[in-house]
Amino acid sequence: MITHDFRNTKFYFSNTKDAPALIQEIFADNYQVLAKGIEIKQGDVILDIGANEGMFSILMSKLFPQTRIIALEPVQRTYATLVQNIEANQCSNIEPYNIGVGKPGQKTVTMCVSKDYSGGSTAFCTFVPADHDKVEVGLVSLDEAFDLYGIDRCRLLKLDAEGSEYDVLYSSTVLPRVDYMVAEIHFNR
Repeated sequence: MITHDFRNTKFYFSNTKDAPALIQEIFADNYQVLAKGIEIKQGDVILDIGANEGMFSILMSKLFPQTRIIALEPVQRTYATLVQNIEANQCSNIEPYNIGVGKPGQKTVTMCVSKDYSGGSTAFCTFVPADHDKVEVGLVSLDEAFDLYGIDRCRLLKLDAEGSEYDVLYSSTVLPRVDYMVAEIHFNR
């Protein structure tokens, strides 16, 4: 287990290959949520698409325990680490789901997942059998996610869909119900 201190709060994460880099990235940058001073109030919903091992969701959970956080991670083994990390941090306001978000009508996608269990995965890579496993994951559209998880209004949408960002956002009708969005954008050729 890795222990990390941030703002007088202790965080605990499974010691995976990518955990140190993810912790550094999320706690140093946190998608600029803290630097921008986004006001997050009691009852607000934070939707974390591409939750990975949960660093962002757990950070938001501990800083804003009065919120409802929905963490979506499509890759089963990464999702298992996400759940372990939520439990280690005793974050009762995070709802983890083993599902990805993609374009409307697409129910699954085959993702390339690093064999070295780096946590990273993408639907847009050149598959190298020595380096990757192919994993079929389930998908819902952003609109379906809002319906499935009962989201009337989303205060903060964090999007890191490993190259599917355009697909997630393109045909969505719920974007007017999102107050703030932060994203890591991956370009696909």
